[in-house]
Amino acid sequence: MGTKLYPLHDTSTLVRKLTEKTLENSDFLYRALMSGEKFRIYATENLETAMAVQLRQRHMIFAGQWKDASLPSELFPKHHFFVSASPPEVITLLKEKYELKGEWPCRHFVSPKHFGPGPWDALGPLKDSDVGFIAPFWELGGADREEHIRDSVRKYDSACIRVGKRPVAWCGLHFEIPGAGNLGFAHTLEAHRRKGYAVQVTKALVNRLESRGARATTHVIKDNRASTALCRSMGFTVMGERTWADFGKRL
Repeated sequence: MGTKLYPLHDTSTLVRKLTEKTLENSDFLYRALMSGEKFRIYATENLETAMAVQLRQRHMIFAGQWKDASLPSELFPKHHFFVSASPPEVITLLKEKYELKGEWPCRHFVSPKHFGPGPWDALGPLKDSDVGFIAPFWELGGADREEHIRDSVRKYDSACIRVGKRPVAWCGLHFEIPGAGNLGFAHTLEAHRRKGYAVQVTKALVNRLESRGARATTHVIKDNRASTALCRSMGFTVMGERTWADFGKRL
């Protein structure tokens, strides 16, 4: 199938299209259209397929129907580029044309609407002074992990359990847009596991998002059995898959 993408100078129609399924499209909506970062946006005439290119940072993100689609390679960065939170069909197509440097396939979960009242509703947020301590525990973060978490803690909601003044379990939002918030960089220190702390910080954020008319989403690496089991035990359901990948030169 040939897919012709056209540059969108007015993205309002694409935003309306994607917000018909806000939860499924929340990554593209935030990263490419609502984060304040500058992307060049391309889409098909029917808006079923979309692509965003941030040339300065060689960052790309895709949304919509890409199965059997034709990649517009002329629009891609010439050298190394990174793909975030995109449908796995795109990654399959890219592997045929570019050198794969790394790949992180994830299940895309959505939370229940609400967990009811409980002690989790009294949990406080992470503080700016906590970031240097918690950042190294986020295994998926790159060299800018501390900067990203600090920015997230300042802008968005978070929840943590403390022993004394130190956080021992925590979870925060990577982003929040109308209707959806994305949970991330969650961790419980090893000495404090199997106490239900991960459940409490997660419930805290799900309930707070619900109070603002939003649902929680999260991405879990497919081979992370512990986090997958936690999500399923709490009633999270899988909406689909999203993949992060690092690509090098053209084959």
